Amino acid sequence: MPARGRLNWENHTMENPKLSDAARDAIRGALVSRGANKGRLKAQCPPMGTPAAAAWQALMANSNPYKMGIGHMMFFGPESRALFNEVNDWCESLPHKRRALVAMLDRDRAALESMGAW
Repeated sequence: MPARGRLNWENHTMENPKLSDAARDAIRGALVSRGANKGRLKAQCPPMGTPAAAAWQALMANSNPYKMGIGHMMFFGPESRALFNEVNDWCESLPHKRRALVAMLDRDRAALESMGAW
């Protein structure tokens, strides 16, 4: 695994023809763009109603489902629901090794995995 926080997520999402441009942009908005945790999920969900929030919820559902925001998901609009489904389906269609990368996007999940508690 790369050094702490340096996941090369861009290569995995940007080369994939299954994701729409809107989904790629939403994933970029859900990830930290600079600093020690670059490439990991933001610690908190982006503002409700944004495409980044839908992508964050989908990625978190596949990384650490205990941190998903049920309230956010209950109030998804049609666009957010479609984006959530697209990102979630894409995550579930990944091969095992790449799904392991999705699991490591959450810092808490990565810490628990390193301690052997997950």
